[in-house]
Amino acid sequence: MKTHILILALAFASAANAADKLPAISAAWQESLSAEANGDYAGALQSVLTFKSAGGETYLAAVRAGWLSYLNKDYTKAVQYYTTAARQEPRAITPHLGMMNVFQALNKPDDVLRAAREVLKIDQFHRSTLLVAGEILFNQQDYRKAEVYFERAYKLQPEDPIGMSWFGWSLINQGQGRMAAPLFEKLMQINPDGYMVQDGFALTRSGPPGQPPGPPPGRP
Repeated sequence: MKTHILILALAFASAANAADKLPAISAAWQESLSAEANGDYAGALQSVLTFKSAGGETYLAAVRAGWLSYLNKDYTKAVQYYTTAARQEPRAITPHLGMMNVFQALNKPDDVLRAAREVLKIDQFHRSTLLVAGEILFNQQDYRKAEVYFERAYKLQPEDPIGMSWFGWSLINQGQGRMAAPLFEKLMQINPDGYMVQDGFALTRSGPPGQPPGPPPGRP
């Protein structure tokens, strides 16, 4: 009986101690947000580290530290923090999206693609990531794999001209102009002045031999 009372007393003491820390933890987080809003990314990061040392939740600290390091262009630390966050929450996509941003800033397409695939392992229908992965594969002339991603993105949002155009061009570059024709017909209806829309439409009508022109569409 005495043992149970002692355990309960220790639990209550621990809970009270944690509650006492909450104001400092919350204040550090809010200070970080204010510093970020003022463009003081180094100060915002320091406040996040204070948040963590005061007892703040470790994943929240790691993922925010990654973001702030990215904003501060300290890409090495950003990857380290995002990697820590990904280990702490294996089903979270935010750390992998953060690493995609970092590797895009560093112009490392292979690393961007690797991070994108980690996102898609968790959420195979994450549309913006599908487009990023497809674009990298397209630029590497791996049109078949690019098509897989673009088709999925297109079917998620079939009214979007960007996904429609990427999907169409991935088909054209595999010599499948007839399959791309309906896509460019729709593009001519809703976005005839879009980037290379008329070129793609003409190709699906004439079907000339040889390699289709690049580059792929980069904007609506």
